Formats: sequence, structure tokens, C-alpha cells
Amino acid sequence: MTRRTFTLAAFCLAAPSAALAAGTAETIGIPWGEWLTTALSGASAVLVPLAAAAVTAGVARVAPWAGAVLTRERIEAAIRAGADYGQNAVAGAVRGRTVGVAVGPAVVAAGTRHVLANAPAAVVRRAGGPEGVATRIFRALPLDAEGSAETVLAPALRLLRADPPRRA
Repeated sequence: MTRRTFTLAAFCLAAPSAALAAGTAETIGIPWGEWLTTALSGASAVLVPLAAAAVTAGVARVAPWAGAVLTRERIEAAIRAGADYGQNAVAGAVRGRTVGVAVGPAVVAAGTRHVLANAPAAVVRRAGGPEGVATRIFRALPLDAEGSAETVLAPALRLLRADPPRRA
């Protein structure tokens, strides 16, 4: 006899005797639930690592794209927070209204200092450093008709160079 045939014959002989030993003479109980649990625990030992590998491979393919989207969102959130902070911190500027040329440079400088002090360094780098943050805040502000890069942004950059922002 071959090894498989011998194993199958031994199994067929052992299964009914085990079932008879567990039950009464009138009923024969086959413990198929235990057999199924044993088989599935062995299968799960193989399938769970395969599923984890598939999920990891999927995340690796999506990660660069997701990272770029999340970084862009963090930059935009930091710029919005900086613009709001600048409008709240400077006397004469009211959030939701246009920013005048008289207070515009101070609003941009205050907002830039806030972002540089509170945003992660990676976000500040991706936004273009202090000048990039100031430029983005300048673009995000609702300026009046006289507001331009020469009248608001350039003086704000001079204010930032005169008193460089420090991390909190």
C-alpha cells in the first residue's frame, strides 16, 4: 500500500471509533466542528500573512499620492490659519473684510510669524520657506484695490527680515 492509502484507511477506521466513544450506542456524533476549527486555524495561519502583504502592497502604491495630497492640505490649512491669525492680531484689520494697504504688511508679517512658529518644518519647507509662506498669505488675504505685491508683500518681507520669526 502507498502512504496515502494507508493514511486514508487509518483515518476512516479512527473517525467512527472516536465518534462512538464520544456518544451513546444509539447516536453517533462526528466532531466535524472541531475538525473544521482545526483546519481553519491552519488555513488562517497561512491566509492572514498573505492578506497583510496584499494590504501593505496596496498602501505602498497609494502612499506617495496620499502623502502629496495630505501635505498640500496641511499647507493650505496653515496658510488659512496664518491669514486668520494675522487679521485677528493686527489692530485695524477685521476678519472677513478687505485688508487695507496701511495694515496689510503687518497682517502678512503676523500671519507668517504664526505659521513659522506653529507649523511643522516640513510644511514650511514645502510652502517655500518664510518668503513662500508670506507670499501665500498675501494671496489668501482679501486686499482692497490699492493692495499689490509692491504695496503689501514687499513691506511685509522687509518687516520679517528686520525681526526674523522664531519657532515656538
